[in-house]
Amino acid sequence: MHAVILAAGEGSRMGGATADVPKAFMDLAGRTLYERQRAAIDPHTESVTVVLGHAYENVQDRVGDARTVVLEDWDDYENAESLRRGLQGVDDDVLVVNGDVVVTDGVIARLRARHAVRDGRNVVACLPGRQAEATAIRCDDRGRVTDYGLITGRRHAGVGVLDRSNLDAARDWLAAHRREWYPGLYTAVETEATVIQSAHHIEINYPRDRIAARGKLPLNPRDELDVGT
Repeated sequence: MHAVILAAGEGSRMGGATADVPKAFMDLAGRTLYERQRAAIDPHTESVTVVLGHAYENVQDRVGDARTVVLEDWDDYENAESLRRGLQGVDDDVLVVNGDVVVTDGVIARLRARHAVRDGRNVVACLPGRQAEATAIRCDDRGRVTDYGLITGRRHAGVGVLDRSNLDAARDWLAAHRREWYPGLYTAVETEATVIQSAHHIEINYPRDRIAARGKLPLNPRDELDVGT
């Protein structure tokens, strides 16, 4: 499996913390989000692409063994374009990770396991409960994604798996929606949602999220991960 980390954005809501680095390279309790992501991802993937944009020149030497794709025009597009470019040249199942999200390696293992038995479907993680404050996913009674956006539903957790057989369809959708949020493709290419517990997930959108995240670290809860769909 190949991982694509979407780290092109500025994270302007974070103020000075991202003035000189992408949000994924912001410090979080002594380690960057990127370092924490790689710790969870690396046991489950064979290779990694990092899509950079804002302040890329300050972090290109900090990506380790990852392939880098640079969007110098990152502020002209939304993250659909980041993912489209990150998928170029990839011929494998793809773990997609938002640059401002950290999950446990147990979440990655769960996604891989669910994907392995879903016969060519994509799998996307979401958080339990229904909310309307952040982008959300709605599903039919079989757990297949039917709608995505600023809607009432289960919050998109910022991580998912694209099946290799769907990559051409995903690229086509992304090319037609370059100024939109990439998870919209989950409504166009058959995708199943799987629920993960909030204790296994951190997302940094605002300074208050960064403060709250410190209280969840280290992110290795003992509670049961499998909460069903």
